[in-house]
Amino acid sequence: MTATGRPASGHDTTDGGDRSACDPPGGGERPAARWPSIVGLVLTVAGVAVAAYLTYAHYTSASNLSCPDTGLINCSKVTTSSYSRVFGLPVSVLGLAFFVGMVPLQLPAAWRSQWAPLRLARLGATVVGVGLVLWLIYVELFRLDAICLYCTAVHALTILLFISTALGTVSTAVYAEDDEPEGD
Repeated sequence: MTATGRPASGHDTTDGGDRSACDPPGGGERPAARWPSIVGLVLTVAGVAVAAYLTYAHYTSASNLSCPDTGLINCSKVTTSSYSRVFGLPVSVLGLAFFVGMVPLQLPAAWRSQWAPLRLARLGATVVGVGLVLWLIYVELFRLDAICLYCTAVHALTILLFISTALGTVSTAVYAEDDEPEGD
């Protein structure tokens, strides 16, 4: 026994049951996975970098983009089109705000939290991000007939961040013993 009254093994057996070495303490709790925070932060920081570059190019000159400006790959056509603004704001600024806002939501402390509003905000933000990305991909392919490589990088990072966040949300969820999903 330790000073806290727990067995020296670290496994709480105060409920009268025998726990195996694989059972986490506290019943249905799962140990916090570290990968969602690591993957999420890497994707988010990369997104901040690319979106910051696109924002810089927007406010200086689209010619600052080291991307062809003719043919299918045409960053200038995409970043200066009428679709490059949403609610009067440059899409690059919205992307930068999205990724900067995701940084605190991807921190290890945020991933350890089981506070439902935080978990829903993180997942909801990525759903909104993917929704905007799908619209922008549609615009590039079917309205503008041009693709911006930097925009595509932001799109890919957003989709990967959504996938990582969705999987991480499921893998770090804590279920009461009665609420365990089928198959666990």
